[in-house]
Amino acid sequence: MRIMISRFQFYLLTINFIIGTTPFVMLQGLIAIGKQDAWIWPILTGGAGVLAGLFWLLLFRHYPGRSLVQIPLEAMGRFPGAIVSFLFFVYFCNLSGWILRNLSDFLNGTIMPATPAIVFHITFLLVVCYTVAQGAECVVRLNQIVTPLLFFPFWVVFLLATVNWNWERFEPVLYLNPVVFFRHPAFLGFPFLETISLTMLFPHVQKGPARPFLLGILTASVSLSILVFVIIGLLGAERASQLTYPVYTAIQEVAIGEALVNIHSVISVILLVLIFIKLLVLVYSASETLQQVVRPRTRWPHFLSLMILLTAIAHSMYENPVQNAQWSEEYSICYNAFFTIAIPALLLAVTWIKRAYQKRQN
Repeated sequence: MRIMISRFQFYLLTINFIIGTTPFVMLQGLIAIGKQDAWIWPILTGGAGVLAGLFWLLLFRHYPGRSLVQIPLEAMGRFPGAIVSFLFFVYFCNLSGWILRNLSDFLNGTIMPATPAIVFHITFLLVVCYTVAQGAECVVRLNQIVTPLLFFPFWVVFLLATVNWNWERFEPVLYLNPVVFFRHPAFLGFPFLETISLTMLFPHVQKGPARPFLLGILTASVSLSILVFVIIGLLGAERASQLTYPVYTAIQEVAIGEALVNIHSVISVILLVLIFIKLLVLVYSASETLQQVVRPRTRWPHFLSLMILLTAIAHSMYENPVQNAQWSEEYSICYNAFFTIAIPALLLAVTWIKRAYQKRQN
């Protein structure tokens, strides 16, 4: 039975995937660098994400109906293609481990500091693997159902927080030299280069994935820009740059009567669901890579192996948030660019050479 995903479903999935862990790992460092003008940067990087998306779509035009890990098998042959597909499997697993670790860091630092991180990892992976086992349609339908439940409470709570708004926190306007951002390349690739994981769903999108994919990137970039703008207006650039989770702190200071004093718990649930959606896509991509390359008769041993592997990766990813920030600042752009730019460029070059040779032979 062919899996079918509507354009609107894929559009919503692209937005939520990009937002995902961004409020956890990007806002503090971005505001520390950009100060009161940091809200401009998500729009600029969103434009770079659209260019990367157009580059991937150029590759997929040569292989209609194929996923990201099926293209190397067809372009390079079974054995070298399997090696390239396995590299993408490693990429999906590393991103999944990173997200799990960000999740446990957030929960340990805000709500449940005494709970071991491995409890969060295993609990989330059990639910994620069960959902992914039901197929891609289950993933996108779940995302479609929860999106309104995430969107309206999130922005309503921020609207209530505007009692602490101060326009003077944006002065002077457009003061920062844009060259400063290019000295910190980590923000050039995150989170938009990671959207290559969504290309695993391209074959299932009705009427083509190009338009919803690119519109989703643009919408997510504008949403992140608005979020950064609101954080600066509520907390100020100096204070927000010194907080581990500025989004959580901004909402934590909102009190609406005795019944809603802990309204920040709403934001915590919303952020956890966004992480869950991003983790769903990545685990689906990793499991589909095994399914399409190895072609097993039964899938449950692979899900069990994935749970063990991802738990180990998340546990050993880094020792503390400082080490995480340092690695992201120095190496993340090179790491992401290798999998999202270099390998697709190699596949595109092999495709052009192969088809030029075949045309010449004919």
